[in-house]
Amino acid sequence: MIESLLDSKAREISAVIDAEFPGRFIIDDEENIAQAIAHGVTIHEVVSIGERTPADVLAQALREHHIEVVGMAVHVAKRLFGHDKRPRLFAVAETPQSHDLDSALSPEGDIVVLDGVRLPGNIGAIVRTAAGLGAAAVVLVDSGLEDALDRRLVRASRGLVFAIPVIIASREDVLAALQEHDIPLASLAADAPQKLSTIADVEGRIALVMGSEKHGVSTQLHEHAKYRFSIPMREGVESLNVSVATGIALFTHAQR
Repeated sequence: MIESLLDSKAREISAVIDAEFPGRFIIDDEENIAQAIAHGVTIHEVVSIGERTPADVLAQALREHHIEVVGMAVHVAKRLFGHDKRPRLFAVAETPQSHDLDSALSPEGDIVVLDGVRLPGNIGAIVRTAAGLGAAAVVLVDSGLEDALDRRLVRASRGLVFAIPVIIASREDVLAALQEHDIPLASLAADAPQKLSTIADVEGRIALVMGSEKHGVSTQLHEHAKYRFSIPMREGVESLNVSVATGIALFTHAQR
């Protein structure tokens, strides 16, 4: 049991939380830890706070992978996490090798490019949808995130950020990579001439670029879009949440 901030393990965890321990990161909560294990992420230890213990399914996975469970006093956890969300259970994991843009575009499946989408909740929901509908990768442009393994994004994705490549890239790099792989851009906009239902007629892979609800797709990427679609909606409804729109578009294109 870690009872003090002076404990060597507490100091180590503090360094990981503060991003001062290269090669390690924090995974919050049981579902996310289970997904990480299932997708080959190396877990160094799981820390249970207070009286919390892993549920049976996770406990079994931890035993199978010989992962130690360490207890931590609540007052120590409060000090370590400060104003950040304090998990009931967390893991200290080894940072997996990051995906590069070129290799992420190689497998089959559509690509999701999020252009200026900044809310981790929306990004995480889109990652879940992309993983569920067979997309090859999610590319983040101007997301405000420094790392695809941001704790908020991991939580919002329900751990599925480990199931699909999530890459941070510039618009210039995205355009160059898509041209290299001959993957056309398709954008969504309220004033686009084609109804989204016609995306099912587009053969082959596409890179679906989605902008923020406030600003939409950037001019730079919108001008390079080969296809432009809109989702017909009832009068008085201005737009859909970006995660909902992305799911509709991915699902509709998959019906081709």
